[in-house]
Amino acid sequence: MGRMGWLLGGLLGLAIACPAVRAEVSLPQPPVPVLDIAEQLTPQQRQLLGRQLTALEKNSGFKVRVLTQKIESPGRAVRDYWGLDERSILVVLNVLENNPLDFNIGMAVREKLPRVFWQELQGRYGNLFYVQENGRSKALMETVNAIDVSIRQGGRASVPGIPREHWLFTFVLSICGGLVAGFASHGRDKGGYFSWKGFLVSSPMWFILFVAFGLGPVLTRSSDWSLIAQNFGGFLAGGLVGFLIPSPKRERQDPNLSEG
Repeated sequence: MGRMGWLLGGLLGLAIACPAVRAEVSLPQPPVPVLDIAEQLTPQQRQLLGRQLTALEKNSGFKVRVLTQKIESPGRAVRDYWGLDERSILVVLNVLENNPLDFNIGMAVREKLPRVFWQELQGRYGNLFYVQENGRSKALMETVNAIDVSIRQGGRASVPGIPREHWLFTFVLSICGGLVAGFASHGRDKGGYFSWKGFLVSSPMWFILFVAFGLGPVLTRSSDWSLIAQNFGGFLAGGLVGFLIPSPKRERQDPNLSEG
């Protein structure tokens, strides 16, 4: 009862928060999985989303429903219309908001997709810059695709896929990690060319740059091996450059040369 109360309370809060809930909207019968009241989707997109959500519910038992709204909104009526419960996800796109995406999530869903997932999802596809550049319809389609993939994979803590600007940041950090590892590997002893000791002592720094901040975000968000290979290549290239940078301890005077 506590969980159901949480869900109903969340839906009530969503309805109150939306300035459009005062308007009555007639809902089509039989129920459809996508209510495009704000007319943000083409008929083909609505059909595609409808088939996708129906297949997801059949295969996983999780119900995802989509609502677009502006002035007109069905408000709390969607709860009974769709039979939303603990295994339901309501995706709302409000065209009157700069950040148009919002979610109402059942408690059973949070066991698969935690709060941090929804925060990242909203930040990636619901931010003003993405919507202005790609449009609301693409933002909504990509959001549903991310939810679909994540549920089919059994749950995730991060949104699948990595934006190009995010990947470029990981690539730069991979190069920086290589620079640190390469420079720390300079031979320090007489006659030494490569220092394993320096390489290992510096490992906490280059490991954080390359593995934690470079490879980590790519591995958790993407299965694209080309991105992973490029990060490895960046680390190796950075390591070579760092190793070839002259160090003061390498530049020793040749003992065979005599002074003046």
